[in-house]
This record gives sequence, structure tokens and C-alpha cells, in this order.
Amino acid sequence: MERERLAAPHEYRLGDTPPESELSAVLRIAATIAGVTSASLNLIDERRQYRLIRLGEAPVDCSRPDSMCAIQFKSDAFVHVRDARVDPIYQNSPWVTGVLGRLRFYASAPLVTPEGHALGTLCVFGEEPRELTAAQRARLTDLAGIIIGLFDRRRAARLTSELAVETQRKQQWTDMLLETIDAAVIACDENYQITFWNRAARDWHGRTGEDPYRVDVGRRFGLFEPDGVTPIPDADLPLRVVLRDNVVVTGRTMVIRRPTGEPRYLRANARPLHGSDGAVIGAVLAKVDVTTEVTRRHLIEQARMRLTRANAELERSNADLTNFAAAVSHDLVAPLAAVGGFLELLAGEGYPEAAAASAQVMRMREVIDGLLADALAARSRTGSGRDGTRR
Repeated sequence: MERERLAAPHEYRLGDTPPESELSAVLRIAATIAGVTSASLNLIDERRQYRLIRLGEAPVDCSRPDSMCAIQFKSDAFVHVRDARVDPIYQNSPWVTGVLGRLRFYASAPLVTPEGHALGTLCVFGEEPRELTAAQRARLTDLAGIIIGLFDRRRAARLTSELAVETQRKQQWTDMLLETIDAAVIACDENYQITFWNRAARDWHGRTGEDPYRVDVGRRFGLFEPDGVTPIPDADLPLRVVLRDNVVVTGRTMVIRRPTGEPRYLRANARPLHGSDGAVIGAVLAKVDVTTEVTRRHLIEQARMRLTRANAELERSNADLTNFAAAVSHDLVAPLAAVGGFLELLAGEGYPEAAAASAQVMRMREVIDGLLADALAARSRTGSGRDGTRR
């Protein structure tokens, strides 16, 4: 608990230059209420009493053991001493004995934060005995609360300033990131008014993003369906769809066609932006360039079509080869077989020339059979299935 109390002054940064005019005014009022000319604002840490400000004189610091305010400030109670010389708690204080001062009258209201941490006291004092009324004590307690309010206001202003600086820093970082990435980012409010349009969006669309009319957007910005020919109606644009239907759009492919340059294929994702009450307050769109991907798909499709045509041609060639083999079998093999039979008959009648000729016919038959076997084997190796795949 003491550790948290000691951290509180650092959180309030009370060691920095204080708001002198405000605190001086409060001290003057405190002194007037008490009927004295001296008042101070004292902060107490683990070792010393630090006077943040003192009315009419320069602040004087002292060690915590020598401090009158340090004795009871954590009791969260108003302290009133009519004559310190006869008070057993304070009569030996160096502020009473003459070492540091000759105080007689002393009163203090604790400075307690909303979290319950006692920072120090609002103190009034004098060298003559004095009695305070209940009303005077109440007013001094109120002033202590006002001082804490001033501290809180000052802390809130500082935190707000720091938050604003941090927010600005993060916004600058975000803007720099969005300006650097190679993706178009566009945001709009609930009325379809563009609120953000990054570098990539400007480059791709060739515009600044300013669109006061918000109509005929697809035509004016060159937005087309994936075929690159059909314009996209305004009602089908991703931001329009998101705002109208409160849905998330993913994978919407479109083409940007500009007066100069090649068409650019884009894939868009968009989502609504919601307020704290869940209502749609805008939408954001991100588009990435998929031209290379689309071109690659087109090339693959063209290659597939060429392969299909090649397979069809191969099927036709195989059919021709089959027909050729049948023709060879019919037109060459059958006649050779007949000739071979006649030569065998002649050889049987004693014609030696017929036997030699029959041997030549057999060798020709073997050559033809070998050519047919090679042709059929080649057809088997390069043939195609019905699904067009090689086998």
C-alpha cells in the first residue's frame, strides 16, 4: 500500500513545474479562511517533506521525521492544533522549538487521491495560537479536494496530450504503411463518401479518389467484370454491396481498364465498419493485383487446349496407322501368300528356280511382318485414352 502511495506523486508528476497561479489562489483562500498569512502545499515521500508551493515565502523542504504534516497525514483526517507548544504530539517538533520555526497554530487537510492515496497536506499555520470553527475546517477540507481536482485535471490533460501524440504517431505509421503496400485500400463513410484512398488506389485508378457525384462509378473508374468487357453496375460494386447489405465480400474479381496501359486484374475483399451501437458507419475495401495469376491461368488453359488438339491429332494418326496396317495386310501379305503357294507347287514339279523364288517371298513376308509389328508397337506406345491423357 505504501509503495502505491509513493508512486502516486510520480503518476501525477507533481515534481514538474506546478500550475502556480491556480495553487497560489487556493492557498490565499485557505489562509483567508483560517485568518492567517501563511499556508503551504506539502508533498511527503519516503524520506522528506517537499513543499510544492508556500504562500508569501519560498518553499522550505525538510526531512520526513522533522515534518509536522508527516505525523498524521495518512489518517485521512483534518488535523487542528490550537497551540503546538502544549500539544504532546507536536511540542517537540523543530518547527515549534525554534530549530526550524516557532509555530503555535497548525492545521492541515490531507490531500487524498480518488484511489485513496495520501499525497500530503494543505497546511495553514501561524506563530500565534488560534482556534478554527467547524465551518472553517470544512472549507479547508473542501479546498484540499479542489487541489486534488486540479491535480487530476492536470494529469488528465497530460494523458490526453500523450494519447493524442501516440495516436498521431500510430496514425502516421498506419498511413505510411498503407501508402507503401502494393494493395489498393479504399474506405468510405455510410453515405458512400470516400474517406481514404491510398497510393496504390490512386495509381491503379489514375484518380485522387475525390468523387463528389458517387454515381456511374463503374464506368468512370473503368471497372469491368472478369471478361474485361462487361461494365460492373454501381449496385454490384463491393463497397455498395457492403453498405447496402451489411455483409462481407471476398474474392470479387474485376478488371480495371484505363485509357492507357494494359488492363489490370484485381481481387477485392470488402467489409463493413460498425459503430459502438452496431450500426454500419462505413466500409473498407482492399484490392490486390492478380494480373500475373490470371495470365498464368490463361497460359495454362491455352496449353491444355493445345494438348487436347495434339491428342486428337494423335488419335487420328493412330487410326490412320491402323487402317494402313489393314491395307498392307490385305494388299501385300495376301498376294504374297498366294505367290508363295504357287512357287511351292512349281518347286514340287522339279523347278529349282521356283524354290529359290519361294525363299525370296518368305524373306519379303518377314520384312513386311516386321514393319507391321513396329508400326503397331509405336501406336501402342503413343496411343491416347478416351479422356485425352497419354498412356
